[in-house]
Amino acid sequence: MNLVSLPIDTVLDQLRVEFERRSSVILSAPPGSGKTTRVAPYLIESLKGIRAKQAILLQPRRVAAKATAMRIAEERGWRLGGRVGYSVRFDSKVSAETQLLVATEGVLLRRLHSDPLLDEVGLVILDEFHERSISTDLLLGMLRRIQTSLRPDLKILVMSATMAMGPLQVYLDDSVTIEADGRLFPVDLLYRPAKHQQPLVEHVVESIRWAAEKSSDDILVFLPGVGEINRSIDQLQRDPMMKGRDLLPLHGSLPLEEQTRTLFSGPRPRVVLATNVAETSLTLEGIRLVIDSGVARVNRFDPKIGLDRLELEPICQASATQRAGRAGRLESGKCIRLWDHASQKSRPEHLDPEIRRVDIVGPILQLFEWGEGDGAEFPWLQPPRPEAVESAVALLHRLGALHGNRITNLGKTMASLPVAPRLARLLVEGHRRGQLENLSWVAAMLSERDPFQRSNSAAFARSGHSGNNSPSVMRWNSDLFERLRAIEKYRTDGTELTPFGMIHRNAVRTLADTANQLADEVSQILGKQPQGNVRKEQDAADQAEQEVAQSLVFAFPDRLAKRRAIGKPKGLMVGGKGVALAPSSGVQEADLFLCIDVDGGSTDATVRQASAVDESWLPTELVQIRDELFYHPTQRQVVARRRRYWDDLLLSETPVAIEDQQACSQLLYDTLSQDLSSAFPSGESSVSSYLMRIRSLREWAPDLGLPTIDDEWIKRVLRQICNGRKSLDEVNKGPWRDWMQSELTQEQVQAIEQHAPERIRVPSGSWIRIDYELGKPPVLAVRIQEVFSWKSTPRIAFGRVPLLLHLLAPNMRPQQITDDLESFWKNTYEIVRKELKRRYPKHSWPEDPTKAEPIAGVRKK
Repeated sequence: MNLVSLPIDTVLDQLRVEFERRSSVILSAPPGSGKTTRVAPYLIESLKGIRAKQAILLQPRRVAAKATAMRIAEERGWRLGGRVGYSVRFDSKVSAETQLLVATEGVLLRRLHSDPLLDEVGLVILDEFHERSISTDLLLGMLRRIQTSLRPDLKILVMSATMAMGPLQVYLDDSVTIEADGRLFPVDLLYRPAKHQQPLVEHVVESIRWAAEKSSDDILVFLPGVGEINRSIDQLQRDPMMKGRDLLPLHGSLPLEEQTRTLFSGPRPRVVLATNVAETSLTLEGIRLVIDSGVARVNRFDPKIGLDRLELEPICQASATQRAGRAGRLESGKCIRLWDHASQKSRPEHLDPEIRRVDIVGPILQLFEWGEGDGAEFPWLQPPRPEAVESAVALLHRLGALHGNRITNLGKTMASLPVAPRLARLLVEGHRRGQLENLSWVAAMLSERDPFQRSNSAAFARSGHSGNNSPSVMRWNSDLFERLRAIEKYRTDGTELTPFGMIHRNAVRTLADTANQLADEVSQILGKQPQGNVRKEQDAADQAEQEVAQSLVFAFPDRLAKRRAIGKPKGLMVGGKGVALAPSSGVQEADLFLCIDVDGGSTDATVRQASAVDESWLPTELVQIRDELFYHPTQRQVVARRRRYWDDLLLSETPVAIEDQQACSQLLYDTLSQDLSSAFPSGESSVSSYLMRIRSLREWAPDLGLPTIDDEWIKRVLRQICNGRKSLDEVNKGPWRDWMQSELTQEQVQAIEQHAPERIRVPSGSWIRIDYELGKPPVLAVRIQEVFSWKSTPRIAFGRVPLLLHLLAPNMRPQQITDDLESFWKNTYEIVRKELKRRYPKHSWPEDPTKAEPIAGVRKK
């Protein structure tokens, strides 16, 4: 066996020596060094302690695991499935002689259920550790727990290309770090930013055309998602320049066979349009030119609504380096970055690990099954956020996987299935209802690539179907079941045109394989499923649809939503999150619906797939019925309702009589105390006037010891007013002055009436109101004729404060403002008299007002 020399070869002997003296080693080696294919075979041949045991080389992706095993077999001349094999979800090639198993992390996680100590495993290698997937962090903690407690002979090798090793070295405190050189060929970097407001796909397509004109090399293009890949391919297929090239997508939702074929060169130059699945591990033959869009969709968990939210973000510097390195794996190359050079340094150095940003329900379930509880004492390299753990535990309780702090038998079954906990719960419910086949298909559709392709063709538009982004003209109860019907019709008679887009044949084949595998797994664990009653064909179909819809409730209990208004697409989901049905959804009428496929948004989350729910389907033991009081803002009173809740989602309510009067009074008080002014009688309120009289007299006569009239004092009065009442109107009409006076002494009450009176009797016999305003003199607005015979200004507050007289003409407008009536009569009255007598000759204007008869009302002479 003559192997081509690779940079990693120079440190292989050092690796062996270090493993002979310790259990953990960290290997830092850049892309292209050969670590993925060389290290594991060397160690199983050279390390005495693991020759009789199996070594497991973990890869983060299925296509990488399969390709790595194939490459090792080719290099070593070993039979694939013999000494080296691979195992990924629903696909494996292993035998009793397999000593080196290349597997995905999920495979090892499930193995730990039946083999918690990995008795037959001597070495575990975690490759591409810098990606820091949740599964990687979970497995490292599990392996470390095994190694430090019961299996010190278990060897752990962590291999990474681009990450800071400091935290990992501290975590693996008995380890050593070995650094290897890489063999990346020079890569020229060219920055080609977009024009002003140029759409991403347009910029990418233009750059591919520009590069294709200058080079016949294979091109690898990095895009943020499947949608951008498909739209780019659509545009490029119409370009004559691309006729001689193969346009190939590469993303995780493609069937494994299609992903694998994309790795190898063909007779024609190819353009591979990929997500970040192509960043690491995989070596694509013939790639010398990379075009990097510089963005990726990153999942970030929002614990407030329990949803991951896909956010389009600039990639970090480490990812940009990885992507550029793809052009220099085999010889010198070029990378075109579709952003400007100045912004490169402003990008974060590394992407924060998944454990700190995405939904962790699956890992938490695995920890409960493994006996670690919620992971509080688990040896995490970096622990998850506490709110994410809390949200995950709450969901597992809702799914029935946990009871108290213990995993249930249902939870153990769910943990053993190779799908997310929600889908595992769905499969178990499907088995119980005799609908395992249908729900295996549903689970496959929710976990694999969408088999429906959007079409913009004229023929498709004329067909009357909606496609994925157009408003649906169809009406049905479940988007999922209708999708299932469309697939069944395609499998029966080949109909490819559906309301959801064109059927993708390979994707349906993948769904069929996945569904069959899932059904087999469930049957092996739970045995033969029960059979339902035999009905007529149509009845059976209707029953199946209802059973599927009811099963979804058990898998998505926290995704129930209630429509805000009949016929409207918006609703409110458990947790208080607003949701909006996508235009393509046919669930247009149901009052209650499950939000199955949801993209969390900053405002309303978009529901791409929904399923109607009949309230009678909800398990009665989980529906809460409560009589509740609330203040009705329109009726302006406290009312009682008997309310039905699913979690915190209000399902329905009916009016009932108020039984708890004390609670009613308290709620009325709590509501009105937020806006004290609304509680006072409307209009010219004597209550407000009385408060001002108290405040004013307190300022003028502090020796009275009147209380400070602040909000707290008023609230004490309001609390008494609310007793026995239920409406704002009743409070407005309540005995405010009585309760205010109850907060005062009898002497203070009398002093207020005498020295800050509400009204004063003027010489005409009229009682005129005094206007009080804190910090200003009290005002008496009165007609001049009514104060004839008054010789001086009246005073209040023990004679300390003169009234400010607003002397009014017959038209009720102030003619003179004074607090010295005696001076007014002597010095100003004659001037005023002449003017007013001219304007109002029929009114009395005596020469000496101090001796004239006062006149009430509007009497004339």
